[in-house]
Amino acid sequence: MASVTPGPSNVLLTTVGARMGIVRGVPALLGTAVGTGLVLFVVGFGLGVTLLEHDMALSALRVVGMGAILWLAWMIAFAPVADASKPDSAQALCFLPAFLLQWLNPKAWIVSVSIVGAFMAADGSAFLQASTLSAVFISAAILGCFPWLASGAALRKLLQNPTVARLFNYALGLSLAASMIMII
Repeated sequence: MASVTPGPSNVLLTTVGARMGIVRGVPALLGTAVGTGLVLFVVGFGLGVTLLEHDMALSALRVVGMGAILWLAWMIAFAPVADASKPDSAQALCFLPAFLLQWLNPKAWIVSVSIVGAFMAADGSAFLQASTLSAVFISAAILGCFPWLASGAALRKLLQNPTVARLFNYALGLSLAASMIMII
């Protein structure tokens, strides 16, 4: 369910869908799912718990993550709008940036800690449990995040109007910035 709810990754995927379409947006979708799945694995395997037990490290993660998300919100809000008379030549967001964003995404860490707390048993192999949870999450995230990518792509025709595209960028940038309220 966490991959379906609004948050930094889904706002990004909506933007990618609107700018690039579904096919060119698939690498960002996969990067988002695999990146969060790996964060979940790290938390489940215990390395994340070590990080989360140190207030200084947690505060640094929160500040850097919020900064990165707010910077991304600014970039989305003030991104140039496409000229409807020219094909979109913007470069597609590839796997790696979407993957790396998850390591700075506070929601990815919060969701991972919640999943580990709810579904990992004290007995049994931490590696096997973390691997299983991660694989299940990646599969669910691909399915849960895809509608955000597709909804952005569905708006492409409407976004050929520069005024509508500008308002869309502002709305998505503001939505992304507002997603940080839960972190404050």
